[in-house]
Amino acid sequence: MTELKCSVRSCSFQKDDCCCRGNITVEGAHANRNSETSCGSFEEKKTCGCANSTGEPPKMSDVTCEAVNCKFNEGRKCHAKDIQVAGSNACTCMETECASFCCA
Repeated sequence: MTELKCSVRSCSFQKDDCCCRGNITVEGAHANRNSETSCGSFEEKKTCGCANSTGEPPKMSDVTCEAVNCKFNEGRKCHAKDIQVAGSNACTCMETECASFCCA
């Protein structure tokens, strides 16, 4: 499990710079830099508030990672201690990125 910080204010799961979703998928199978990754779990915010049942961001999240070139990817799971998802004004998942991506 990974501590997940998120600055994508336009995502329905984002609250207080954290992600309220318990699991996300980082896309970008052939990425060589963070701008070639994206949060495949992004959903554009239609209403305000958090998306999970408690309304509070979980402390840790399960992060599936398709970015096989990232040094934190082990068996399609992110093993970084913490990651940052960026893209503050994103309207689609392609406008987000894993800012913690590090090419192996």
